[in-house]
Amino acid sequence: MPAGNFVNYFSDNAGWTRAAAQGVPCGGSAQRAHLQIQLNPQLNRRLGRDIFARRGRIHIPDLLTAQSAAGIFSALASQTQWQLSLNVGQRHVDVAHDQLMLMPPDKRELLTRAMREQSRHGFQYVFENYPLFDLYQAGEREHPLMGVHEFLNSPDFLQFARDVTGFADIAFADSQATRYLPGHFLTEHDDDVAGKRRLAAYVLGFTPQWRADWGGILQFIDADGHIAEGYVPRFNVLNLFRVPQKHNVSYVAPAAAAARYSITGWLRAAG
Repeated sequence: MPAGNFVNYFSDNAGWTRAAAQGVPCGGSAQRAHLQIQLNPQLNRRLGRDIFARRGRIHIPDLLTAQSAAGIFSALASQTQWQLSLNVGQRHVDVAHDQLMLMPPDKRELLTRAMREQSRHGFQYVFENYPLFDLYQAGEREHPLMGVHEFLNSPDFLQFARDVTGFADIAFADSQATRYLPGHFLTEHDDDVAGKRRLAAYVLGFTPQWRADWGGILQFIDADGHIAEGYVPRFNVLNLFRVPQKHNVSYVAPAAAAARYSITGWLRAAG
């Protein structure tokens, strides 16, 4: 089946309703739980700026207060309805869990083959996400994680990002929540997309237990194709790096005994 037919199949059998997108049962409603999110007051901005200026990337542990990180992790682990995200041809596709389970076995097998083939020679990703920025822009703001998106666009965080990166023109952050399970990955790319005005990429990690041999490592690729540096999933950390910069997320091994949780996106200039 051509890749375009997969896109049509998903569009014609859409099952991700507005209520599901909000993280509440269909036909129900929920008042948003308020997350108290604060930066760790002990962060050393000057040191962070020095490291970022030299290397173009930085790993910052203990970004948030402990209470803030615990609240976000709870929302990610128990209050979020995830959807599968992947690249089909040249198009981003989201598939709701229920929709995937209803897909006939032959079409699911074709989907798997298409994903594998594209990952061999081109750009591909397979992981679960919850599109915070898109839903927030559409007015869907009941999910507690919407508080994370608001925090990322607060004066305090945006100024922190400007201080560390040296990019005074950072105007806003887009965002998505992600969950990587065994078999998920993100192939090499550099995040440079015309018109998006991405200055830096960020990964705010909330993975409390992880081993390096489980994969899911944010890897930076040098000019010779070698891995220059890698950041293992951790809890309450910020990985921040300049765009463009080649990187990937390594394949999550079948033996992985936990999920890799994060909030990711780009710090962008206006316009």
